[in-house]
Amino acid sequence: MRQVTDYTVEDTSAARLRAGDEGLSAFLEAGYGLSMHWGLYSTNGRGEWVMFKESIPLKKYRRRMEVWNPSRFNAEEWADLMLETGAKFLLITTKHHDGFSLWDTALSDFKVTKTPFGRDVLAELVPALQDRGLGLCYYYSLLDWTQGSYRSDWPAYVEYYQGQLRELFTNYGKIGAIVFDGYWPRFEFNEGNAHFAAGGSWDLAGTYDLIHGLQPQCVVFNNHHVLPLKGEDAQVWELDMPGENTAGFNTTEVGDKAKVVWWNLNSGWAYAPRAHNVKSPAEIAAALNKAQEHGAAFMLNVGPRPFGDVHPDEARALREIGRLVREHGDS
Repeated sequence: MRQVTDYTVEDTSAARLRAGDEGLSAFLEAGYGLSMHWGLYSTNGRGEWVMFKESIPLKKYRRRMEVWNPSRFNAEEWADLMLETGAKFLLITTKHHDGFSLWDTALSDFKVTKTPFGRDVLAELVPALQDRGLGLCYYYSLLDWTQGSYRSDWPAYVEYYQGQLRELFTNYGKIGAIVFDGYWPRFEFNEGNAHFAAGGSWDLAGTYDLIHGLQPQCVVFNNHHVLPLKGEDAQVWELDMPGENTAGFNTTEVGDKAKVVWWNLNSGWAYAPRAHNVKSPAEIAAALNKAQEHGAAFMLNVGPRPFGDVHPDEARALREIGRLVREHGDS
């Protein structure tokens, strides 16, 4: 795919709702959250785009479900680590581009409860986070490489993904925010590339109203690298500060919505041991401080291992970041 200067964005002028002031203030005041890219792609440790980059056929990719058993996953330990690093909320990849769902969705069998692990990750995270006063936020990919209707019946796919969102915002308590991914209007895809090409309108206006209707205080934003659309409550910069584009795919335009900075602790987003390169806690603390100077919330990403735990190097760095954050707060 290549970046283009002549592009259009989906019309969301029909969106009627937005996040309530209470929810938006709570999200911004929380200020610092932990993001986790984790799913079926973690099994071989080559990143969250492995299915696309290595042209893995769906039948072969689905076989990963037969071996995915992250027996070390412990929601209580994840929540405790968040307390140590000073994070106030968790952003979890409920469904990434590969279409695998981390909850017991009734709309697909390509999900965590159909693996040997057999447990609903979200259902276990909810009480662990609530007991510690921590918030839960979602990542959800609009793009889907494995859902058949994405390529063959676009209205059915829109109904499918909105149905999944209805589950996510009905069955797991209060959700602080959601970031969408996979809609990138400034990028052009190769002709015939079914991995990316949308079959029509995403009905973003309907999606945003669906979420705000179910949870009026939920903050909605979309990692589309353009100015926020109507119905969105915040603007996010991926690996950049507001108004910057050192990464090459962000917009330098700053809108009038709340601002969010999304960073990673390691070299990538998901578990990839061959590219393992944890940033220094001082570097992350400096980025966090800079984001706060911009008035932006800061989300720091780690990629849990296929066993279900956070890599020891990342965990050590997170604890040191927490110490630096507390030290900065006391000064």
